[in-house]
Amino acid sequence: MVKCGYCDFNSFADTSQDERRLVMQAMVKELEARRCRPTTVFMGGGTPTHLEPDLLEDFVTAIQRLDLSLCEEWTSEANPESCTVEKLQILRRGGVTRISIGVQSWDAARLAFLDRPHGPEAAEIALERAKELGFDVSLDLIFGIPGQSLEEWQVELNRAISLSPQHLSCYQLTFEQGTKLEAARSRGLVQPASDEVLRDMLIWTRDRLQEAGYPAYEISNFARPGHECSHNIGYWRGQDYVGIGPGAASHYQGHRSTNLRPLAAYVDAVANSNCATFEAEVLSPEQRAREQVWLGLRMRAGVDLESTRLRTGFDVVERLLPLAADRWMRHGHLELSGPRLSIPEASVAWTDEIAATFLGHSV
Repeated sequence: MVKCGYCDFNSFADTSQDERRLVMQAMVKELEARRCRPTTVFMGGGTPTHLEPDLLEDFVTAIQRLDLSLCEEWTSEANPESCTVEKLQILRRGGVTRISIGVQSWDAARLAFLDRPHGPEAAEIALERAKELGFDVSLDLIFGIPGQSLEEWQVELNRAISLSPQHLSCYQLTFEQGTKLEAARSRGLVQPASDEVLRDMLIWTRDRLQEAGYPAYEISNFARPGHECSHNIGYWRGQDYVGIGPGAASHYQGHRSTNLRPLAAYVDAVANSNCATFEAEVLSPEQRAREQVWLGLRMRAGVDLESTRLRTGFDVVERLLPLAADRWMRHGHLELSGPRLSIPEASVAWTDEIAATFLGHSV
């Protein structure tokens, strides 16, 4: 197993079976101590299907012991090379409803560049297995890989569409600090795609998927109607969430915490106290409001500023909109309709820059 060169998740590629067993046992203990009543479950960031079948089944069983009476969606990430029939059956029996498969590319050379261990055929086999077992299937793809042309990306996306998944996530390749890919870029070994090429890829992707019956509901996410990812929508709307495992983050009514990242430290902390919190902070009403607008503007529907005010106690319209967004609204890059603030389709290529305006200085 190899960690992908672009990935900055707290994931590990060189663990032993004993280490994985200890971590999973600690995660079960932490999960039981949290006493969650989730509306959605998402297993990923690390890839669950890399676990041995018995460890995967043990963790799924632990989740089943929660009160799942409100749970409307249970997603597991999966990589093509580890997406076996046995593991998919474990997930399906356990109650998982949705599989997100990390395809990333259909081109063997680009997969090698991204340090992906699977080939294009393995991804198609994984998708068909998941479909046969009745999962909703989402495919993850990456565009803007160095050297990739718009025409080559069009071939990649059209192949994904031809396989008829319920959901597609199309992410622009990013160069995250501390990754192998960023180190190669800083040494001049890799040349990122130009802003113009990336913008053309994004606009074409949204147009093509709209035409194919997968309208965008977030800057990088597309689904057939009724198959949007409820878990991620909750995150983008600023709802509370509980994270389990090394490096996992949680948020509850303005209180944010992050678990210890090193595996051994995480295992020891849970063993000693059922808790592995490393960092914790209380967000001010303004911080919460700024972050909710920043995240909410990624969604096609935008962000409801009245709901944000009621949730955080901070009035975005009065305190932030005149100062932080006036230059965007003047030129039609932001629209306010009633309480809803959104980015029009013609300006979606500037979403990151527009949304980041709301993370500015205190007012």
